[in-house]
Amino acid sequence: MTKQEIEGNLLSPLPVVLVGAMVKGRPNYLVIGYISPFDFGKYIFFSLYKNRYTRIGIHENRTFSVNIPTEDLLAETEICGSKSGKSFDKGALFDTFYGELKTAPMIRQCPINMECEVKEILDYDPNDGIIGRVVKSYVTAHYLADGKLDWRKVHPIIWATGGDFNFYKLGPRISQKES
Repeated sequence: MTKQEIEGNLLSPLPVVLVGAMVKGRPNYLVIGYISPFDFGKYIFFSLYKNRYTRIGIHENRTFSVNIPTEDLLAETEICGSKSGKSFDKGALFDTFYGELKTAPMIRQCPINMECEVKEILDYDPNDGIIGRVVKSYVTAHYLADGKLDWRKVHPIIWATGGDFNFYKLGPRISQKES
């Protein structure tokens, strides 16, 4: 089997998320296609281009949310990825709610939400590396099976970063552990 070298990180696909932050008193949401949990999910890392509007709220409040949209929210997700909160009220696209951290807006229509507090911001021009501690996680009860999250019910939007940079959907389960 012949291997061919290609550019880019092939550690994908990953779920698309909408990162939320309060910016100038309003909830704002930004699409992030490459986000990573670490330390067994206690922390989250993502890279944020320094001229993004959402960055203002993350730096000011030191909080943010991570919201995982379903395939049904593809149009709204694409709007959040193509328009700036400077000139478009992305918060108006969703029903926003708040948890323990009052400055981490979360999207009620998304089945999975996490509120996070900033632990560290890494400077590597032209980006910030945002490290957040997950304070609380929320899930809409409909997406649970026997008290556990069932990704097959969620239908997350998946983004292929190392391929053609398009959206995909999650496939069927291929194995199951005995409980």
